[in-house]
Amino acid sequence: MALSHRTAISVSINQFVYLRKASMNAPLHPALALIQALFADRGRLVYGEKVTQLDHALQCGTLAALEQAHPALVLATFLHDIGHMQHRDAARAVEQGRDDAHEALGAKLLARWFGPEISEPVRLHVEAKRYLCKVQPSYLDSLSPLSLRTLQIQGGPMTEEEAQTFEQQPFFEDAVRLRRWDEAGKKAQMRTLPFEEFMQLAASQL
Repeated sequence: MALSHRTAISVSINQFVYLRKASMNAPLHPALALIQALFADRGRLVYGEKVTQLDHALQCGTLAALEQAHPALVLATFLHDIGHMQHRDAARAVEQGRDDAHEALGAKLLARWFGPEISEPVRLHVEAKRYLCKVQPSYLDSLSPLSLRTLQIQGGPMTEEEAQTFEQQPFFEDAVRLRRWDEAGKKAQMRTLPFEEFMQLAASQL
């Protein structure tokens, strides 16, 4: 999945026009229909960062593709915050300093249709942030203000024992890569692959 002439400026109105039209076209596999519906309904929401949920997803997925991650990891990266869009109180939870457990929600949803190579990096990406803050202290300096705030809610940097346990997880390396793209995908503007390409990728992984 390489960037081409089809690249678009993320959060363009065209993405939302596509989403709205796509949501009216049937039939779709239930997984694809739900993904489209969530982005169409809640993709414009902003949870404490300077980008929308759709913007962030497109940026992160594009970064993974640019680094030639395997297709399942590209899709996991694109969908890693889908739990935020499932959680109807996510924005308030962020404002109030509560953990919305979006990684668990998202992983549970994705595991209904996709393999662990997609759902597990999603489930582990919050723990990957805690891990990176333990093994690479300078990583803390790269975190956005919101990421720093939620880090404390999520348990802070891992202990040595927690880090060693985390390294035994089958998909820990993918989760760490995902988390790096997660932090990098928060730009006010970035050229990205179009939403349609990620939906085609999702269809190929079912």
